[in-house]
Amino acid sequence: MIFVADVGNTEMVLGMFESDRLAEHWRLTTERNRTCDELAFLLRGLLQETAHAADEITAAAISSVVPALHRALHGGFSKVLDVEPQFLTPTNCGIGLDVREPHAVGADRIANTIAAHAVFGGPCLVIDFGTATNFDLVGANGAFLGGAIAPEMEIAARALTDRAAQLHSIPLEVPASVLGKTTTENLQAGIVLGFLDLVRGLVERFQREVPTLSHVIATGGRADLFAKNIDSIDEVVPFLTLQGLRLWLGERAEPR
Repeated sequence: MIFVADVGNTEMVLGMFESDRLAEHWRLTTERNRTCDELAFLLRGLLQETAHAADEITAAAISSVVPALHRALHGGFSKVLDVEPQFLTPTNCGIGLDVREPHAVGADRIANTIAAHAVFGGPCLVIDFGTATNFDLVGANGAFLGGAIAPEMEIAARALTDRAAQLHSIPLEVPASVLGKTTTENLQAGIVLGFLDLVRGLVERFQREVPTLSHVIATGGRADLFAKNIDSIDEVVPFLTLQGLRLWLGERAEPR
């Protein structure tokens, strides 16, 4: 079995693959001050909930955009697993990073590129609805070609309601009309419909600049909501980043 972890700024998603099947997965809050002992304790507890033992895991990979946690992640997971976890980075990813600052490309975007190209080919576009909304353009040859980063809808909504005394938190649901008749409906029209149009508009721009774009893939927390309301999104792949980590580990394990 293969253990993988995608560590984002808000959440970390962990998974275990049996061959190419995601057998187990968990979602935890990312806390930058966690120690390696705390992470080891959490991982032991998660494994005890499954029918699998730690010694069944033959390889482990981590994508992380939280450098402050790297030492604790390595130490904590190494304490529990019988393998040393490997970190996916721009220098060891094995794909082209066709951008001016390749060292700054997030490991999650690299993993998404690897998985999307393996499944859909290219050029294709990945939209990852995480702490930020990442648009990752994947080339025909599997390279990461760049993209766009937009705010995440819930964070933007919270920033507005936290700073405006007469506004309150609302359910982020698609309203029936842009013409809001209550404060809640006004906020839903401006935030939810506004973000749907933001994503739709950026996809259209990518399609104009790359007329051969074959697929638009959504992943991450709110992928379903956006895919249901934007016709140009072709597929929802919930654990695309974890799939990319699995594929990257497989490539590294193959003899050269």
